[in-house]
Amino acid sequence: MSQTEAREEEKAFQQAARLEREELHRCVTLAATHFQSRLWDDAEGQAARDYIASRGVAPESARAFGLGYASASGAALAETLAREELLDAGERAGVLRHPRAGDRHTDYFKRRVMLPFCSPEGQPLSFIGRDLPPHQRVKYQETRNSSIFIRNTTLFGLTHARDAIRSEGSAIIVEGGFDCMMLHQAGFPHSVGLIATTLSTARIDLLLAAGARELVIMLDPDLGGWRGIQQNSDLLLLYVPRTRVVQLPGKEDPDEFILRAGAGAMRRLLSEARPLTDYLLATALPQGRGASASERKKAIDELSPIFLRLQEGPARTALLEALASHSGLSGPELESLLRTQG
Repeated sequence: MSQTEAREEEKAFQQAARLEREELHRCVTLAATHFQSRLWDDAEGQAARDYIASRGVAPESARAFGLGYASASGAALAETLAREELLDAGERAGVLRHPRAGDRHTDYFKRRVMLPFCSPEGQPLSFIGRDLPPHQRVKYQETRNSSIFIRNTTLFGLTHARDAIRSEGSAIIVEGGFDCMMLHQAGFPHSVGLIATTLSTARIDLLLAAGARELVIMLDPDLGGWRGIQQNSDLLLLYVPRTRVVQLPGKEDPDEFILRAGAGAMRRLLSEARPLTDYLLATALPQGRGASASERKKAIDELSPIFLRLQEGPARTALLEALASHSGLSGPELESLLRTQG
């Protein structure tokens, strides 16, 4: 193949990719409008409106964040997209199911409150659907990756949080979409939702680009939340050393805490957030220097994955020195114990 032919082939490929993205954007935008109409204009949407209200989210907040409703029929969105000749695009975008032989496309989401993932500029990219009582087998259902959406590269609510993040120089990170909306509603507009417990370099880059110099992590107070902080700690220590962690009391998620205790109590809780390193050490080894040998070993078992993921450098050295000070073990002793974990 000549250079001219190669350039023409590359040009054709790029044009096809651009047209694909444009079609999927059109499809997902139409789906978002469809879901919103079903929520606010359809009698069937009353159950979803009641559920949203039960979570403490006001109608104006739900509208601002683009919430919608996927009807129980299993074909309403397919009919909407069919009128625009977007059935195949709907399948590629993950909002429709591929038809079986002789059948028609069907909706991927049924009887769910719909939360859109958007670009930082506010363009809908994908959805996550929350089931309504009586609960279905799967609480949350997500669209799959597509040419316009990749999991772990977007953040729920970032469109609405960007200005506040830049103003505050800080971003609050929570797990859920409802957590995020309740924080905005309570006066903390620099909040974003993971809709998961996993950060990524792409998500951190979005927050840094928005102007965050500090991150405040407030994951759910359960084992999953602790594991999530552990799994993300190496990235946070490397890229955002000014990361603090909020410890929620009891078993309440952030939205439940706000609903019960109010915005003032949440503000006090945020003011008590601890530096990430302090949180990791206090959680893994609350006994500190008074810990027994078995307690120290258990703590090192807990923390070793973080050390293993951190390359040699300032972040790893600082964490090692902090652990040595907290545990009473020397640096060489810790290095020896960590090597046995590797």
